Order: sequence, then structure tokens, then C-alpha cells
Amino acid sequence: MDPKERMELIRQGNQAFNEGDIRKARECFLKTEYKDGLIRLGDHFMFEKKLPILAYGYYKKAGYQRRIDEIFQRMIWALSQWIGPDKFKNPEPERKAPDPEDFVVHPILRQTALDILKKNGMSI
Repeated sequence: MDPKERMELIRQGNQAFNEGDIRKARECFLKTEYKDGLIRLGDHFMFEKKLPILAYGYYKKAGYQRRIDEIFQRMIWALSQWIGPDKFKNPEPERKAPDPEDFVVHPILRQTALDILKKNGMSI
């Protein structure tokens, strides 16, 4: 598409949007990949029509990451409310005592530790 044709379609899309013809505006903005127009469509569906999932598609197409993240956070919050907040708590991991075989100790350090224990009347 040449720049002149693109500008004309964007102009038509803006005019259609301002007149409330969302379908025609959508067609023009998608055809020209006009990011500002796609964001306006996203805002229309997000704030006026209260359809965030539909708005998400327009924001995604426009690469409007801030709104995408906002919708994603809202979806996570809604899911957590639906499932129940207590389901999202991470269980405490099971802790076990370390196995002495898992450690590699330098022989000199080992002997020094054994000598200290022996000196203090302790043994392994």
C-alpha cells in the first residue's frame, strides 16, 4: 500500500470512529496497521463497552504493552478471586537434613575440624 492510500484510509478510519462507525474504523485501522487507531479501538472496548478481552486483541496488535499488562493483571486477580485466594499460597517446601555424603570437604579442613572436636572432648 502506498503512503498516500494509507493516509486516506487512516483519515477515513478516524472519521468513521468519530461518527461511531466502529466496524468501518476497525477495517481501516487493521488494513493500515495504524497503531494509534488500534489503541483507540482498544480503549473503546475497554472503557466504553467494558469488554477487556476484545480490547486485549487491539492492544496486542498495536503493541501497547502497558495496557496488555494491565489486562493480564486484572485477569490474574479475577482468577484468584474465582478460585479462592488461599489456593495461590505456595506450600512450604519439605526440608530434610543435609546428607554428610553430599558435601565435599578438603582433607586438611576435615582433619582440623576433627582435631578441634577431639580437643573439646567430642567425637563423630
